[in-house]
Amino acid sequence: MIVTRPFFLVLGIAVAAMLAPAAASAQFGREPTACMQIATSYAETLAEVGEIDPLVETQARALAVLDEIASREEVEPFERLQEAEALLRGRDLWDAARAIRGIDRLIDNASSVVAGWRGLYCPSAVPTGAAGLEGQARCDALSAIFVDRLRIDNPTPQQIRAREARESERQTILKARITRADRDDLLQLWRMRSEAFETLMTLERARVLQEAAGALLERTRDEGCLNGETT
Repeated sequence: MIVTRPFFLVLGIAVAAMLAPAAASAQFGREPTACMQIATSYAETLAEVGEIDPLVETQARALAVLDEIASREEVEPFERLQEAEALLRGRDLWDAARAIRGIDRLIDNASSVVAGWRGLYCPSAVPTGAAGLEGQARCDALSAIFVDRLRIDNPTPQQIRAREARESERQTILKARITRADRDDLLQLWRMRSEAFETLMTLERARVLQEAAGALLERTRDEGCLNGETT
């Protein structure tokens, strides 16, 4: 079940951070835990989303079927397009769509978290991570690592190749000697499949970030930061 409340909580924190004073007053006027709270509030939101694996599996199956439909060259493009549209209207995908949209909004909101972190002049992640640090300084360093994960989206080589293959397919459709109607139908089918692919990539990224969020919450809790035990 998607919990909507934390979306606004994270946005509120990020907006407040972006409206923070300049560097000098940010350094001396902010609460000691302000930076950590930006990261942990978003991490808690990710944790409250629940299991993402079932959505990944549902989306992966849908994409596989869409690609299989598109590969049936013996079937007219319009008929393939109609079959794909019917698939997307199916009950399983329809039920999953709301949860997927919620996760998509949450991942989009990561940029606001990064902006809030910068707005408070919070520490940057460093190669040494949190090594050698204790108390709140260690929790801030752990939070910085998490925010850096939000900032940087590194697709895998497999994902890069898949995107390139899909773009190559679009170029093939554009250059094919077919009727305009067939080209339009094939391009629409390609767009549907590309959107399904990008949605799957978002869900897989959300799953990775959720694991990182859980690790952040566990480690800051172990340090006593979340319970106000450090200074």
